[in-house]
Amino acid sequence: MELVGAWSRRLAERLTPHEIDFAAEVGSAYAEGGERRRRLFTPGDGGETGGFAPGAGIGELPAILDALRAAADHLHAFLADGMIGNTLAVYALIQARRSGKTPSLERTAATGGPPSPARTIPDQGRLLDQAIAVLMERLIAYGLSRERAEQQTYRLLETVFEPGNTLEEIQALLAALLATDPALPLPEPRLGGRTRSWMLPPWLWFYLIAYLLVGVPGLMADWIRQAGDYWTLITNSPVGVARTAGIVLGAASIAQLFPALILLGAMASLLLPGFRGRRVERRHDLRVSDNPVIEEIAAFVRRQDPSIEIRFSESTRMQARVYPVGWKKARIAVFLPLTVLWRADPEAAEAVLLHEIAHRRQRDHHVVGLASPFTWLVRAWGPIFVLVGLLPITLYVALGGAAGRLLTGQLLVHAAVIPRMLLLPVVALWLAELSADRLAVRQRGADALIRALALERTLPGGRLRRAGRVLTHPPAALRRKVARGRFCGLTGLAVAWPATFVVRLVLVSAFALPAFMLTGEDIGAAIAHVLQSIVRGLAFDRLILGGSAVLLVVWPWIVRTRDTDDRNSQFVPYAVAAILPLALYMTSFI
Repeated sequence: MELVGAWSRRLAERLTPHEIDFAAEVGSAYAEGGERRRRLFTPGDGGETGGFAPGAGIGELPAILDALRAAADHLHAFLADGMIGNTLAVYALIQARRSGKTPSLERTAATGGPPSPARTIPDQGRLLDQAIAVLMERLIAYGLSRERAEQQTYRLLETVFEPGNTLEEIQALLAALLATDPALPLPEPRLGGRTRSWMLPPWLWFYLIAYLLVGVPGLMADWIRQAGDYWTLITNSPVGVARTAGIVLGAASIAQLFPALILLGAMASLLLPGFRGRRVERRHDLRVSDNPVIEEIAAFVRRQDPSIEIRFSESTRMQARVYPVGWKKARIAVFLPLTVLWRADPEAAEAVLLHEIAHRRQRDHHVVGLASPFTWLVRAWGPIFVLVGLLPITLYVALGGAAGRLLTGQLLVHAAVIPRMLLLPVVALWLAELSADRLAVRQRGADALIRALALERTLPGGRLRRAGRVLTHPPAALRRKVARGRFCGLTGLAVAWPATFVVRLVLVSAFALPAFMLTGEDIGAAIAHVLQSIVRGLAFDRLILGGSAVLLVVWPWIVRTRDTDDRNSQFVPYAVAAILPLALYMTSFI
């Protein structure tokens, strides 16, 4: 403890002169560990009523000691094999690292140490770089700016390895630190500030749970009833028009079961995260990388969420994607374009990573992200529905089938399934993406996110792929406008989900009205029939509408903030948005 205390005073003289008076005591307390060390890292909580300086910071010296303890194993290994003969060689190497140069380690070692095999030289330099990275990561995590952390990191190393010190003295310090308790866990960050008010309601999870409980049973019941009608038409009709029409309609109705497969795909994502993670890494050749850029990216991500790991691929198909590897673990796949962006525009690259980190924070990485069965099925459903559900009826009508008029009406009924079943999951996916964008905008600004979005337009991908992407990601133009606060800001985003129910009713009614008229009804009867269908549809969605209204009302309290003004400003948009699903819920009882 005395050795650490003496070194603590020497460090304070160079790095934190305003903390020098009690530097030795701080060093001894850190070395002792336990409760004495814990008190060094416990900031004030406001104290007694009438006290001064509530929430005072811990100072830099405890953070510097903790960073040095975290890097001690790297520095100890750096000196262990005797490649570096004296502190002058190490000091010169540190100075070169600080200036951005990379001198020959053989030349540096030759100033006083025996030569080492060539194969050890890269490892030796990497150990020093790892120590520098650990020191900076720790200091930034304790609240220092990047510039200040870099400055203090090199001052710390220069003080420890200044030529007046011997390697034996330095090794004694490192051994004393390694004999103490391990460095503290990095302070857990609070994404988006002290609250999660950047996060929109979890409509994707709401949709999945609600439709697994309500939608799928109703869908299966409707299909069984419809299939029974078609089967009766086929079996009770003689060979001819009616039987042919029944066969065509029966084949087309199978496509209506595809939404159930979409929900089953979501369940598969949830139940098999480990399998999905291994599949992602095999498919994209993702692996651990010790490239300095990847290490910097990994350090940034760890400061935001220590549970996320980084894997790298040279592919240029995308920038970064999050994917699960377990119930509580996730990884971000970093691709080559992001490493280029990291050097060219660090803030834009950080915005991309923050977007992926937000998916992890929202827990929707289990449903979206790389190798997601849910998103693949959402993209595939449209083409499959056209081929299986619409094409048979279209061909029958085009070839002049005797029941062409009636089947044209049925064709419109089948076409209405697209907005009725696809609109909600697409909007839920869009809102999950826009919610993740909000974290990036909050921490790095709208301009950084917009610059990152501009890069995506240059990534490879055909028109078909880009068209399918719109089903799971909002268009870049929409994301740019939302990032700049267009569409009434948070109020527009809050209203988007309940407004989807209205849009869906309008689209379904637009298909249903001519369908009823093609069956022989006049315009008045067709309109009455459509209105009845609207009320029945609202009754079917009654539980979902009521749940949407409740979630909108309680969400501001779930992501509540300590700032009273901010709390009020967050409540109003959600309260306004709750009016719409509540009105639809009441209408369902007419």
